Amino acid sequence: MPNPARRTIALAALAVAIIAAAVALDLSSVAAQSDDEQAGRIVARRLDDGRTEFGWQPAGAARVLPRARYFPADAPRDRWLRSSPIEVDGAEIGRINARLRSDGRIEFGFTPTDGERIEPPARYFPVDARPNRWLRSTEIAISAAPATPAAGFVAISAGDVHNCAIRAGSGAIECWGSNNNGQTDAPTGRFSAVSASSWHTCAIRAGSGAIECWGDNEHSNEYGQTDAPTGRFSAVAAGNAHTCGLRESGAIECWGWDQYYGQATPPAGRFSAVSTGTEHTCAIRESGAIECWGINVLGQTTPPAGRFSAVAAGGAHTCGLRESGAIECWGGDDKRSSPPAGRFSAVSAGSVHTCGLRESGAIECWGWNEAGQATPPAGRFSAVSAGYYHTCGLRESGAIECWGWNEQGQTDAPAP
Repeated sequence: MPNPARRTIALAALAVAIIAAAVALDLSSVAAQSDDEQAGRIVARRLDDGRTEFGWQPAGAARVLPRARYFPADAPRDRWLRSSPIEVDGAEIGRINARLRSDGRIEFGFTPTDGERIEPPARYFPVDARPNRWLRSTEIAISAAPATPAAGFVAISAGDVHNCAIRAGSGAIECWGSNNNGQTDAPTGRFSAVSASSWHTCAIRAGSGAIECWGDNEHSNEYGQTDAPTGRFSAVAAGNAHTCGLRESGAIECWGWDQYYGQATPPAGRFSAVSTGTEHTCAIRESGAIECWGINVLGQTTPPAGRFSAVAAGGAHTCGLRESGAIECWGGDDKRSSPPAGRFSAVSAGSVHTCGLRESGAIECWGWNEAGQATPPAGRFSAVSAGYYHTCGLRESGAIECWGWNEQGQTDAPAP
């Protein structure tokens, strides 16, 4: 004889299964995306100092961390703050938005480069979140074809007497200037980051996160500055005769010349950014503190205390961008280490001069100016890179403009 209780349980289980199937079907229809869209999630974690770090996690790919990505513990309530641009495969896709609600939770959203803010259903970071544990939002779909210039560049790096830039759309690297060591013979393919130095260049391949270097690998002795290790990296910085990369784990790995000063021997721990100078290296810890190593005859590896969002190591000086937007420099001399007041969004330290990108998009430079390297043109830019005795800026249109010493054609930028 049938058991009524079992029959009731079976019917309940069947109902649950039907509901689950309907929900799964509904979610799959929502998550379905067209060919011109890509999916991802906002990720965030609470740091030990009370700040909240956030980033973007593309579906099936490594986490992407924008340069400005820390939500302060003392943020004003109900005021939207935003990250710096997020780049995927060398193209800007948008920014993460965050605001503190009255109940103490942090609300997140994502504003695509060519659209309005998207607010995923699960978008609140809890007050009692466990420190250093990444949490993520529900998945959202954004345009896979962001509004980048139809022609032009998305990244620029100035070396001593050569430069390299990444083309918009194709992700290809184009270099110009001195090529006496093959430093402008860029490999083919798509790249997401590039760093030009004295006699060599390194870049990160889009998708794989692998570093590839070319140019001089000896410089008097066989130092191996182009012998990049395997694995996935999120940033690369080419120095005089050494190179450092930031692994996706947050660890820094360096290779090349390390004699006398230890510029290629990084400390342990997790970092968010790295920059190489002539014979020293500096990086930003996840706490926002800067740590430097290598030669210190002029104090270039003795950073001030406090939190920074960017760091730039030059010839014999270093500059950092405070979270307030102010620039602070140390080492070198009064010329290159005396930045102007005001708010900036980026800083680049050259050999004997420094340039900053103001929040207005204007470039301002200071330091030695024998070749006009510290006299930028007027107008709005999206990036700046200071080299030896020249400087290059990336216009918002995607065009590159360079100024200063041009004996090797290093200021003859290619057309967009």
